[in-house]
Amino acid sequence: MLRRQANDFAGIFLVLLSGLVLTYRLGGRVDIMATDDDVYFQNGLLATWQHLPPVQMAPLFSGWYVLLNAFTHNVIDTYYLSGVVLAVLLGLLFYLLLRSLRVGVVVSVALAVAFLFSSLNLPLQPKVSLFTMLWLMAGLTVANHQTDPINKLTAAAIGALLAAYGRPEFFLSFLALGGLGLVLLVIYRRRRANAPLSWPLPSTLLAAAGLVLAFGSPLAGGRSIIAFGQHFALNYATWHPEIKASPWMHSATFIRHGFGRDVTSLADAFWLNPSLFLRHLTTNLTNLALSTGRYLADMLVTPWLSQLVFPGRRYLLMALTAGFLALTDWPQTGRNLWAGLRHNGWYWMCLLLMLAPTLVSCLLIFPREHYLVFQMTGYLSLLGVALRDLAFRPVWHVPVALRTGLATGFLLLFLWPKWQLANRTQPTPIADLLRSLQKLPVRGAVSMTGNEPLMYDLYLGINWRFWYLERYTPANMQAFMQQYTINCLHIRPDVVQRYKDDPYFNRLLAHPADLGFVRFNTGKPGQYVLIQNQLTTVASTSPHRARAVL
Repeated sequence: MLRRQANDFAGIFLVLLSGLVLTYRLGGRVDIMATDDDVYFQNGLLATWQHLPPVQMAPLFSGWYVLLNAFTHNVIDTYYLSGVVLAVLLGLLFYLLLRSLRVGVVVSVALAVAFLFSSLNLPLQPKVSLFTMLWLMAGLTVANHQTDPINKLTAAAIGALLAAYGRPEFFLSFLALGGLGLVLLVIYRRRRANAPLSWPLPSTLLAAAGLVLAFGSPLAGGRSIIAFGQHFALNYATWHPEIKASPWMHSATFIRHGFGRDVTSLADAFWLNPSLFLRHLTTNLTNLALSTGRYLADMLVTPWLSQLVFPGRRYLLMALTAGFLALTDWPQTGRNLWAGLRHNGWYWMCLLLMLAPTLVSCLLIFPREHYLVFQMTGYLSLLGVALRDLAFRPVWHVPVALRTGLATGFLLLFLWPKWQLANRTQPTPIADLLRSLQKLPVRGAVSMTGNEPLMYDLYLGINWRFWYLERYTPANMQAFMQQYTINCLHIRPDVVQRYKDDPYFNRLLAHPADLGFVRFNTGKPGQYVLIQNQLTTVASTSPHRARAVL
């Protein structure tokens, strides 16, 4: 028992060490980007524990941001902290889930690290999918430590219920798990009338009913038909490239072109044009298979083979494959696998019911990566169990300490180039700009020209408003500034080049004080900010005397 605990502590340490390598100095090498997650992020920053967003808008995820921001008190730091914590926690939960399936420490660490460094973890957007996975995997892990099937279903149902307040479709998983558990409970009560009642499941169902009555159902609203329209447009745009419109911005155009009018539901789309709807499904099924294979290869094969770069690599790999095939006791492995699958039968049932909504979403809507990531739970579980149940011919015995030492050494060799990359500073222009703007000594409402497709007010506050020059492309800068009451300008080399023939703009750059503006550096060559005098709390009469404020 003590030895097993020591091994688990060592495994957890190695996973956390890998997580540290993955996320070290993240803010110095990964820039802020605009994604769909900005909506959830902004909801979280504006929310309080007493006033969370509606149940269809991930209120639990908003609470996550409320909690993190209470520690950082800085929106940019909250952005990075959320990414770091989610990435590391998911790697740790993958390890704990695999260990709950009795997968060995070495294999559990290897698969957890493979997921840690995959493109479906830290780079994935929106982050609400990763947050939701925490609850699903926690529910499955707890379920594996239960012996009674009803308690297994209850633990998984609680995980799905909490996940539904991150992604609403998992409320279907909760209903399926809770419904199956309720059927079993009735059957057991009929067989054993005098047996004491198991309260966890009824209590969970009553709590869920109370949440729905108090806050509404996660399944309410029209998000599914909106998502269908946008992603159907992606497929339809591929089939009909002659339609010159953006699938994301003009999805209704593609819907009307394919179905003859706007659709009100998925069933409506099917009955309007069954063949087109089925073509959408079969295209999604093909894309699902191809995407799944690509992500699994990038996660489990490419990173490890990239460490074996030397002449004759193919021959070594062929020899290792031949040795593996020859030394494996395939009949015994088959018996082990069958016994293992039966032993973990309730786990696979819980997992299937949990992941069913993501499979449906991939087929009916589109196999986007933030749907596919949930299914990695099943694929890595299957791989872990398969490796657990491998049986080898008794050719020689390798001591456990030697196997563990070799595996640890290989992991450290894998992490070393990742650590070197983590220590290299990469350009983060948007984060640098936002941090510079945070330091500006301004008061009152800011109306600023911006050039990045980013929700600036999310990071700087609701008193900031931005007008994107790329969107408006003003022909007369003075008229544009008067129309939108511009009192703050972000000057960049491309902006200077674009408006080099605008007389007012050139005068503003040459003599900002004459027009009532003060100049502040951003720390980037050729970039600075011009602010109207009445907006700044720092007085200056010269465009050169205020350069060191930032």
